[in-house]
Amino acid sequence: MKRGIVLSPRCFLCGEQAETVNHLFLHCRITGQLWRLFLNLRGIAWSMPGKITDALTSWKQAGLLAKNRGRWRIVPTSIWWTIWMERNSRCFESIENSMQQIKLNCILLLCFWCNQLLLNDPISIIDVLDSL
Repeated sequence: MKRGIVLSPRCFLCGEQAETVNHLFLHCRITGQLWRLFLNLRGIAWSMPGKITDALTSWKQAGLLAKNRGRWRIVPTSIWWTIWMERNSRCFESIENSMQQIKLNCILLLCFWCNQLLLNDPISIIDVLDSL
């Protein structure tokens, strides 16, 4: 129980397994769809590592051929922030976004961060996705 709220030991996204850090951010089927979204853009076949640290190492290596490595490196953080916000929305507000909305939220967040953190000039969503 946290702050008077009884939390389920199950993942708030899929409800299929215990909610561990590695499950929520790497292995949950909902999270997996976000990873595949970006991997498929680059045509990368990737086996998800067991731990977050290993995933970051593999992601960095997979991005060696990315058009813009800086943008590529922001993708995991965009995925994780989107997943964390969706998890909290479901857990604390009982609001569940569609998978399409979750993907859009992640893409928009990535674009926003690319515009704010990496570049001083505006770049479109299409340009961000094309640069990965």
